[in-house]
Amino acid sequence: MINTSTLVYTWALFISIFLYACGSNNSNDTANSTSERTTATENTVKNNYVNMAHSMYSDALNSAQALQSAITTFLNSPSEENLILAKAAYKKARIPYQQSEIMRWDTDITLTSDTGITGIASVDEWEGQVNAWPLAEGLIDYTENDTGNNIIAGTDTITVDFLISQNGLNDDEANVATGIHAIEFLLWGQDLNGTEAGAGARPASDYDLTNCSNNHCDRRAEYLRVVTQLLVDDLSNMVAEWSTEASNTQGTLAYNFLNSNKAIAYIVGSMKVMADDELASARMGTALETGDPEEEHDCFSDLSHIAIYHNFQGIKNAFYGTYNGISGDSFGNLLQQADASLYDTIDTLMSNIEAKISQILEVGERTDNPLRFDQIIGLGAGHPEFDNANAASLELIQLGIELNLAREALSLVALNTDGGGDGD
Repeated sequence: MINTSTLVYTWALFISIFLYACGSNNSNDTANSTSERTTATENTVKNNYVNMAHSMYSDALNSAQALQSAITTFLNSPSEENLILAKAAYKKARIPYQQSEIMRWDTDITLTSDTGITGIASVDEWEGQVNAWPLAEGLIDYTENDTGNNIIAGTDTITVDFLISQNGLNDDEANVATGIHAIEFLLWGQDLNGTEAGAGARPASDYDLTNCSNNHCDRRAEYLRVVTQLLVDDLSNMVAEWSTEASNTQGTLAYNFLNSNKAIAYIVGSMKVMADDELASARMGTALETGDPEEEHDCFSDLSHIAIYHNFQGIKNAFYGTYNGISGDSFGNLLQQADASLYDTIDTLMSNIEAKISQILEVGERTDNPLRFDQIIGLGAGHPEFDNANAASLELIQLGIELNLAREALSLVALNTDGGGDGD
């Protein structure tokens, strides 16, 4: 393991974490302890996991509906004040969704659904439609050096089906026309600040039908309406897949999970891939290594610190079996019963990473001179905030190694859980 020093938490940091944790339990001291409950079983762990999945996706749906309401208000009255409110709703929507990502990894357990109700044919395709990145802005709207061939400047009728058909256009995964990051770009526009302070600065007048600042305001507004409705619909479908009714309906994700002998392997595989492939590599490590702000997750809004922090909370939720008032048997309980020493190693590593990830959140959210993740990656090695983020990335890689050892300790098969749904 990587040796780390204990970071001193300030009261401001505590408040920041409290406000942005969406009610999830962030204290390992209150995590599920085998000394306080009966022996965990595979079935009790699976049942608790399904409850958490349904709650996370429900929260993600509720926040997406709040975002939709704020966007509708903005489009009906495109003022700078209403644009700020829509951006604030986007920021809140990232909190539960980023935690829910731990639930969506594609495996032979949750690959298909034949309920006939939700229409989710593939978890991986669903995720790509909802959260794919990086995103080639020029497919959607004007960019700094190109005001030409894009969907908003085109003549095709903007419908859900048309936007979906543009995803992966010309076999290019960066051609992303739907999902959270399309909404982000439509609200903020390009971030032309590099690694300096400042996010995208799209004016509200881009949507003003009577005083349009960048042509095609009517089509831009229609695009934003349609893509936001698709996000709400997609999250509604996923909520249905993990509901109590779904647990008893053959072919749903919840039913497939509960009735699979590979479900526990799915949980640990999800945690491992989110830790090392996604957070340590695609969402943090690549940007830190290259110094390229285009590699950060929320590159238009500069809210990557929100995404990073809550992705890690998703890992903790899955390991400790807690989320927003839900607390039950977990993978961590099973591991503690099988190998207490390895459990302690992972528990300590979780705490070490939490301290560093919390620092990324705190400096990004501070009132005076916030330091966002794109600025951190531009600081380079030797700066305390860069070194903190880099150390967190390295410890996430170590966490992936330890989680793989945990899988072996429980004699679980290795499943094909990969992060392909992001489009990276």
